[in-house]
Amino acid sequence: MSFSQVIAAVYNRVVQLLSTAPKGALSVTGILGLALLVYGYLQLRGNDNRAEDQRREQHRARVRATAGPDAAVDAPRPAATPPAPVTQAPSACASATPLGRAVAAQLSGVKRVTLSLPGVVFLERTPAQLQESATVCPKALEVLQEISRVSDVYLIAHVEDDVGEAVVTGALEAAGVLGNGPGQVKQHHVLCCSSLDGKVPIARQLEPELHVDGHPASVDELKRFLPRLLLVREGAPGGAGSSQVNVSVAASLTEYFGM
Repeated sequence: MSFSQVIAAVYNRVVQLLSTAPKGALSVTGILGLALLVYGYLQLRGNDNRAEDQRREQHRARVRATAGPDAAVDAPRPAATPPAPVTQAPSACASATPLGRAVAAQLSGVKRVTLSLPGVVFLERTPAQLQESATVCPKALEVLQEISRVSDVYLIAHVEDDVGEAVVTGALEAAGVLGNGPGQVKQHHVLCCSSLDGKVPIARQLEPELHVDGHPASVDELKRFLPRLLLVREGAPGGAGSSQVNVSVAASLTEYFGM
């Protein structure tokens, strides 16, 4: 019997009872009718649930007969979990060359490096010289490329004006320093300033773990604020140190990295 048939039967029965019942029994009869209606509904739901359980059991039996006794039937599937992002340590990008290994070992834990170009990567040391040319030292270029593989590098140049900035940028582009590939520096990471003192706020704002500079005055200003500095000074004896704990001195980048 369907649900509508149950409702109709209960309704007819309630009407019959109401028509024959005395006046004082109307409230009781109404309650009885409501109870009968609920009872019929629960009975119908119970029958439907039992029929549905029987159909599911028959379906499981058919699947077991087809797939074998060890097959899982209607097993809940766990929600798919997206793969965890793979974070590659900067040192893993270092090249397998002796220089690459030396740079990676020396810069372990150094996430950001700021490097002043004059006298370090460029042979030219003054803004006036950079108005005419910017000559990249091949050995310093190799070190810079390895540093860029393992750390985020920002290049700083003290120039006189836009002409000097164009000379610096052109030399870096010609040498293949700028780009988005391994061992390259992003174009917007080249920063120029018009005064020697201008390097100090730039480096402080970037907060590098290592700052490399060819000018003693800049290193002296920054040693109070940065954890580690390297002064590249021409003619410095091999393995030269410093009275400051966080300042190292070397004749070149390659010497600093033991090459």
